[in-house]
Amino acid sequence: MPRHNNQKSATHKVLATAISALLAHSALATSPAKPQGQGQNTSGVIPRAAASSLTAEYAALRREQIANVDYSIAVKLDGKSDNFSGVVTADTTLARDLKQPLTIDFAGGEVKSVSANGKPVKFNYNGHFISIAPRDVRKGENKIVIEYSHPYSTDGSGLHRFQDTEDGSAYLYTHFEPYKANRFFPHFDQPDLKARYTVDVTAPADWQVVTTAREDKITDLKNGFKRWHFPQTKKFSSYIFPLHAGPFVVWENNADGIPLRLFARKAMAEYVKPEDWFKFTQESFAFYQKYFDIPYPFGKYDQLIVPDFTIGAMENVGAVTFNENYVTRGEQTQAQRQRLSNVIAHEMAHMWFGDLVTMKWWNGLWLKESFATYMASLALSENSEFDDVWQNFYLGSKQWAYGADQLPTTHPIEVTVRNTDEAFSNFDGITYGKGGSVLNQLPYYLGKEEFRQGVSDYLKTFSYGNAELKDFMGALGKAANKDLDDWTQKWLYQAGVNTISADFQCHDGKLSKLTIEQTAPEQYPVLREQRVQLGIYQLQDDKMARVARVPVTYGGARTEVKDAAGMPCPQILNLNDEDWGYVKTRLDADSIAQAKQHINQIDSTFTRLMLWQSLFDAVTDAQMPLTEWIDFALQNAGGERDINVIRLISGRLQSAHAYLFRLDLPQAERDQYLQAIENFTWQQLQQAPAGSDVQKTWFGTFADVAGSQQALMRAEQMLDGKLAIDGLVLDQDRRWPLIVLLNRHLHGDYEKRVADQLKADNSDRAQLAAIGARAVRPTAEAKREWLDNILNKREQFKLSQIRAAAGYLFPAEQLGLYRQFSAQLFDAVPKVSATGDTLYNKAYASLFPVVCGEEDTAGYRTVLKDNTELMPALGRVLQERRQQSEWCEAMNAKQAASR
Repeated sequence: MPRHNNQKSATHKVLATAISALLAHSALATSPAKPQGQGQNTSGVIPRAAASSLTAEYAALRREQIANVDYSIAVKLDGKSDNFSGVVTADTTLARDLKQPLTIDFAGGEVKSVSANGKPVKFNYNGHFISIAPRDVRKGENKIVIEYSHPYSTDGSGLHRFQDTEDGSAYLYTHFEPYKANRFFPHFDQPDLKARYTVDVTAPADWQVVTTAREDKITDLKNGFKRWHFPQTKKFSSYIFPLHAGPFVVWENNADGIPLRLFARKAMAEYVKPEDWFKFTQESFAFYQKYFDIPYPFGKYDQLIVPDFTIGAMENVGAVTFNENYVTRGEQTQAQRQRLSNVIAHEMAHMWFGDLVTMKWWNGLWLKESFATYMASLALSENSEFDDVWQNFYLGSKQWAYGADQLPTTHPIEVTVRNTDEAFSNFDGITYGKGGSVLNQLPYYLGKEEFRQGVSDYLKTFSYGNAELKDFMGALGKAANKDLDDWTQKWLYQAGVNTISADFQCHDGKLSKLTIEQTAPEQYPVLREQRVQLGIYQLQDDKMARVARVPVTYGGARTEVKDAAGMPCPQILNLNDEDWGYVKTRLDADSIAQAKQHINQIDSTFTRLMLWQSLFDAVTDAQMPLTEWIDFALQNAGGERDINVIRLISGRLQSAHAYLFRLDLPQAERDQYLQAIENFTWQQLQQAPAGSDVQKTWFGTFADVAGSQQALMRAEQMLDGKLAIDGLVLDQDRRWPLIVLLNRHLHGDYEKRVADQLKADNSDRAQLAAIGARAVRPTAEAKREWLDNILNKREQFKLSQIRAAAGYLFPAEQLGLYRQFSAQLFDAVPKVSATGDTLYNKAYASLFPVVCGEEDTAGYRTVLKDNTELMPALGRVLQERRQQSEWCEAMNAKQAASR
């Protein structure tokens, strides 16, 4: 599963306990902590609470009870009913006689009957799991049959149903990670109870039905339905079991003999570019089968593009699910194409690492996600059309990781996970971004071939089974003939990001001595070892060129770089050149001065990218005033020509634009800088090559930062066709940002704009954009209406609609309106948490903005102090907003001191 949104089900956990668990791993230790509940249970009895989560302790007991299980699933589906029905047969081998009831996970459905070994049995069902008395099952083989029904989901988990507003068609798909498979069928829902699945589906005759195996029989029924039979699969965990159904459009191809299919709903099919999907899929297969030295293990490979999906994509075995946001209703940029290629490669990597070999419990979540994050970029860099893959990795995964690792909610990469609710909360920048970044430096540390061999050996050893971190690190260490215990302890069991700087002296234009100095944050005082590359730059012939590279393995507080002696004295010293390492760097004063003066003369695109980021980091670290960075950006950004650097600059300008509203600036100064950013953005949009990705990038920035009457009139004229920019096509996906912009500033007949556009574009994507446009209006009435919808009428809306409203409700320039409603927002926190709905909690959390004043920040401190039992999906975000707001206060002080 890729990064970005990750939602799962939940029950309450004491937040303080969760934080203590994370911090316990952060302290220095001599050996890794073992996840709770993963050891041998000697008593054979662990009570199970009636809750919507599964604990590690109980899962470990159940793994000891059950030696083997296989499932036969028969379900009846349609596009009109509120519920679906099914029968599951669980062929279960018990390892021993039981001392307590056998529990079978099944949330929120109806259990009609249960039989064991051919006889009806009494059972207890509490809405979370079914309990069968020990006397009704026996050591050895058992056949448990359960007849059930369950409502279709509207929140993107379980078996989700989507009704297309454009043509009325219904589409179904499953999404289960980490603990929602039991919303589809009763079973033992934990990753280390792998099973084989035989599936029988009755569905409308015009539907396609897709699961892991290809169907071996389709029978026409008399009532307008067909019955699809799918043969038994290989063993895998239930959270990656797929079932998709609906009148999908289908494209077919192959990858060196592997059958490929691509599915999309009818209303979106015209926008899908199957040639790109198949090309990227074929390239990934060609790379992975060679790299892993293991043929693709699951026969066929389907990819389904579905609506309302709450995350980016999911690695269901042989039938991967993708969010429709990977389809644009217009011309894609190269960055969008690379993003698609990356997510295809990410999910495919999981077929081996995650599906073929799976973690035993959710403490191992990070490894499969980190590995797929790293492998996707490696695959693209080695076998695709894209030559800027690692720059995009730096822009995306690495920045996400650095941001997450400095928040109070950071945690070790490998962390104790006591239950499936905590598993959900760890779908974050540490699990994906930092883990992927750490794995990225291992080939430099161990050797590229040694790393590849270790991965291949690990996958071959544990195929179709479950494994732990020690198994993976053991395989890498054996292949590289290197003891990785200390590396594992410091990198994987300790939180926080280190910072390096350089102390150097020069004589006669040459380096005489250079020392790397490493520091650690006070709360995570661990110093790490890794290999980086120093880049030495000097101005030559009007170019700031790299004149030397110095690879070095550093560790401890100070590392003398002996190989640097005699090298040219740097005008700019880039301490993590080409981004080998996971570390923050602090430029020396001379390098900062030279970067500011010669940024556009640096010949390395990657170095310019990193220096632009480093300078903006200085702003958010309260080392440089915001307005100083804006002045620098407006003076130099126009000279940049590389699209990745432009994307970074445009994004940071949008962030700077938002901070201008947060900081305590004189109004005249604020207006001056807001107008300067707007003017610069419009100028860049006008000057960009027609139809280029640069043009598309600056258009997106303009739609975010425009605010003057002149800019809003330009947006209005563009929508009406009275103002055209050569090469810029206003397709449906580019019209909506302008409509949102007009609503955001109540410009013109903004209400009519929304209504008229919905007549021309009534897609679900348009309806979500319309909700955003209405919620973003800067009026108390709009905020009151949508807060009421989110808090009191949520059953009337799909989760995707609640998320759309919450994400737009309080932009930075509307902090005054936020203050009017902040008491209501905070008062509702315990009520929202008490719903026990992780997805809803995560959506509600997006209402809370970064603020910048002591009084505003105090609201976060108070709500956290008064509510210690918040769901992680909400409590963690409130902690993060508190920290981000405190950082903003430091930025405010730096800005004030510069006057």
